[in-house]
Amino acid sequence: VQRGDSRLELTAREIAVLEFLMRRRGEIVTKFEVLENVWADDFEGDPNIVEVYIGRLRRKIDRPFGRAAIETLRGAGYRLAADGG
Repeated sequence: VQRGDSRLELTAREIAVLEFLMRRRGEIVTKFEVLENVWADDFEGDPNIVEVYIGRLRRKIDRPFGRAAIETLRGAGYRLAADGG
């Protein structure tokens, strides 16, 4: 993927999480909505895997650019800033 003029290397799963957030830009999505839409229906692992991938995305697409596009809303979920951050 690209942010501005910078090319970023993301894993297939990171791209899937980012794509889901982009499709719901500006909306709050729960951890379980991310799991349902990005992981297989039969996923039986730890749901905190979503937090791991959100953290990875932040380190790759936000921090190097001084942005905070992916927001955490305590007790509610995550949201990609309406303006894309």
